[in-house]
Amino acid sequence: MDVRKKLMLLAIAGAVVASAVALAQNNLATLFTLTPGEMKFVSNPARPGRASSVLVGDPAKVGVYVMRTKLPANLKIAPHSHSEAWRIATVLSGTLYYGHGDTFDESKLKALGPGSLLVEPKDVPHFAMTKDEEVMLHIVGEGPAATNPVRK
Repeated sequence: MDVRKKLMLLAIAGAVVASAVALAQNNLATLFTLTPGEMKFVSNPARPGRASSVLVGDPAKVGVYVMRTKLPANLKIAPHSHSEAWRIATVLSGTLYYGHGDTFDESKLKALGPGSLLVEPKDVPHFAMTKDEEVMLHIVGEGPAATNPVRK
């Protein structure tokens, strides 16, 4: 992928995050409630089929953030890591197949169904996939958030 295309994808991703943040309740000092029907999911053109709803905070800034992410059925997520200080995800629905390492290896995938938890420390490579159903994740992290593809 050439540099111009990468920059365009980054700009689009930034716009998506900014739009999602504009919809979020982002003040932890304010008492508020939010039902699933009130959550506004924003699609990411750089990642077809995926959508996120930022519920608290701003993933692009320093501090705690909370978001929900929908992953479509039959998605393969290449090895990558995250730059957050820490990131914790809970599977709310569907089954996420998840593995650690810098090479996608389907034999290393562990099935994580509803209620399963995963902790992603900073800069630790991992990969995942969905099969025949959408997966909903509840993610809490300490930003700023970034996804970094594994380079070989």
